[in-house]
Amino acid sequence: MRHLKVFAFSIFLLLAGVISVTAQNSSVAVAPMQFRGLMPVIEVKLNGQGPFVFAIDTGGGMQADIDPSIATQLKLEPVGKVRSGDPSGLNDRELETTNIASVAFGGAEFRDVTAVIRPQRITANYPNVDGMLGFALFTEYLLTLDYPAMQVRLARGNLPAANEADILSFEIENRIPVIELAIGKLKVKAHLDSGNFVAGFILPEALVGQLSLLSAPVTLGPARSVSNQIEIKQAQLNDTIHLGRFDYPQAMITFPALSDTNVGFKILREFVLTFDQKNRRVKFDRPASSASVTAKAAPDDLKEYAGTYGVRSVVVADNSLQLQRQGGPRLKLVRTSKDEFTLIEAPGARIIFLRDGAGRITSLRVLNRDGEWETANRAP
Repeated sequence: MRHLKVFAFSIFLLLAGVISVTAQNSSVAVAPMQFRGLMPVIEVKLNGQGPFVFAIDTGGGMQADIDPSIATQLKLEPVGKVRSGDPSGLNDRELETTNIASVAFGGAEFRDVTAVIRPQRITANYPNVDGMLGFALFTEYLLTLDYPAMQVRLARGNLPAANEADILSFEIENRIPVIELAIGKLKVKAHLDSGNFVAGFILPEALVGQLSLLSAPVTLGPARSVSNQIEIKQAQLNDTIHLGRFDYPQAMITFPALSDTNVGFKILREFVLTFDQKNRRVKFDRPASSASVTAKAAPDDLKEYAGTYGVRSVVVADNSLQLQRQGGPRLKLVRTSKDEFTLIEAPGARIIFLRDGAGRITSLRVLNRDGEWETANRAP
């Protein structure tokens, strides 16, 4: 059975104005990047409390989102309201905003942060996070998302001038970075969206109709945004997508997008991305060894996970770790942290190996489709 993929579109905020946020610490900040499913997250402190797990969402036009449960825990009161929805214009709704006095991580602190209060887990298999940090929060810094090294870094300074090869110019629309992408001979605008954890390239349906396809579209299933639900499809292009000097021949595309073309995790994970909002430039640095979210583990490293865990078995095959349930297909695991993995086919999946006091792997925990954890001990 084909796995249905869930894609959460960043909310489209119609703010009359965004409060300026000034970083209180001029030193360079470094925070470990972790993953919930395929969503990049970091640990932050809010008003001195925490840590809380917040996603980094460059496709979010806000300074921050916060889950209602965390807002209640911190006794944050609503201070305003905002209209939210998506560019389709359908199902717009009103959300409350609050003010967070301090957001801190990695040695940097932001004060007087405006946050939208909304539930973060919009579906059962959506990554479980406490909130999101949006692109608008980082206007004073160079923001680096280093996927291969699994780090988030903040620094002062400027990127070199755009060369449209590995340093691209971008526009800012609704506080979201938008670059120019070439698909064959067509030039299109594209959102750079670290919060899109399902697809590499998501295109508007009208644009897909102008392109030559190598394969017929296949329906993947329903996708849910904060305020809308659509059926998403996938097809393979006959054209090459050009992202600066980086080429993607016969790329797999997903559609429809609710606004412009969207570049998400499955492409961004190859790069060290640095955003310079003051000069509206973004640098793409792709290490030669970067082919996945992290540096590839050596086979010997993977072998310690192999074994039988209840109804599931874990094997090393084709230089990768693979999970198989009795009677089911083998699925490749993608490492998101030392002992945690996910599945490309099911981005909400979480597979965690547990160790004893001596460091030996003793059991396996799997987050199933119902959002419940299944734990099984490793067979002797």
